[in-house]
Amino acid sequence: MFWDRVAGLAVVALGVAYWRAASALPRPLLQQDVGPEVFPHLIAGALVGLGVLLAGGPLLRRAVRWPAARPRPSEAELGPPPDVAAIVLVFAGLVGYTLAYERLGFILASALFMAFEIVVLEVERTRWLWAVPVVVLLPVLLYLLFDTLLGVSLPAGLLG
Repeated sequence: MFWDRVAGLAVVALGVAYWRAASALPRPLLQQDVGPEVFPHLIAGALVGLGVLLAGGPLLRRAVRWPAARPRPSEAELGPPPDVAAIVLVFAGLVGYTLAYERLGFILASALFMAFEIVVLEVERTRWLWAVPVVVLLPVLLYLLFDTLLGVSLPAGLLG
């Protein structure tokens, strides 16, 4: 309870500081309805609101007479421990994708990354039938969307 209040007040302070920093952003030369500070102000407002809820949650619960939070589950109810090897392999796949992205290109690197992650996460064989078209088509469609329609150049790599 005490640490929830401390964390909540810290989040409120962070939100206030973020609001002030967003207010200091330079104004655009042309008058606009939505300026560069709008989205940072939304984030800051969300931080303040969530920090207040975190800090004042127990008081609000008592005032509204909500039931108390459920007790934490015992170790027997938690289930199996996380698969550390799979977690390490997922991060290794991310590192490999990052390193291969420029050389192999977006399409090939993304397809290999998605296939690797499916193998690491031990997807059932019947789901592979659905995953193969996604692994092949999604990188191609995303490349066409970004490169052709949005004008964002992605590396073509070996295929370009």
